[in-house]
Amino acid sequence: MKFKALVIDLDGSVYHGDNLIERADEALNSLSKKYDLLYLTNNSTRSRAEFARKLANFGISCTKHQLITSGYAAAQYIQEHYASSKIYVIGEQGLKDELTEHDITISEDDCDCVLVGLDTEFTYKRMTKALNYILKGAVFIATNNDPFLITSVGVKPGAGSLVSAIETACGKKAIVTGKPSTFISDLIIKKLEVKPHEILVVGDNLQTDILMGIKGGMRTALVLTGASIMSDIEKLQIHPDFIFKSITQIPLKI
Repeated sequence: MKFKALVIDLDGSVYHGDNLIERADEALNSLSKKYDLLYLTNNSTRSRAEFARKLANFGISCTKHQLITSGYAAAQYIQEHYASSKIYVIGEQGLKDELTEHDITISEDDCDCVLVGLDTEFTYKRMTKALNYILKGAVFIATNNDPFLITSVGVKPGAGSLVSAIETACGKKAIVTGKPSTFISDLIIKKLEVKPHEILVVGDNLQTDILMGIKGGMRTALVLTGASIMSDIEKLQIHPDFIFKSITQIPLKI
């Protein structure tokens, strides 16, 4: 099986928060000589440019054009389907920067679209505002449904916990643009310009990275440095094509 491109998840696969997984930089810089690399994250709190700088600080060569974040995917989705809308954003500056880069209007008033990503300053007041916009007919979009994230200081609530709160309040399900949605897998294929079976998705989470790859017709590799463990494979019935102890175990020819 010959792959032309690797899609690499970040948190849990390349690093944990601010801590690089041992020798991940060496592995990725070697793999980049053999394959086209595209980095992928459901974290919408930073822009692609910020993630590129973070990887550069770890010694990993990357430009923002080699990155897809759930925030970027949301901006693409809104640009394609709701370009003239006013967007009420629950999320951090990185998400807002991606929207601004796509010439999307962010507003606090008279909004016809609500976008929810991870927001560490999420409040009841902002949830109330989002709820009322949705009840009045605003489109409800979420960057992702991740219930938690693993950081260098432990597990913290993810964007999915905020999304669930608003879904419970309004009785509607959000349109999800991040992993494991087909929208983001289609975006990956379009960006890489290769056939799905020529892409290997590498990630630590069966329910996001691996499921997205399977649904998108791509091949998948689970790395055991993050969210999912071996016993989860049978429990969830999500079966990756490959399993590696860490990203450093991926051979140059696979």
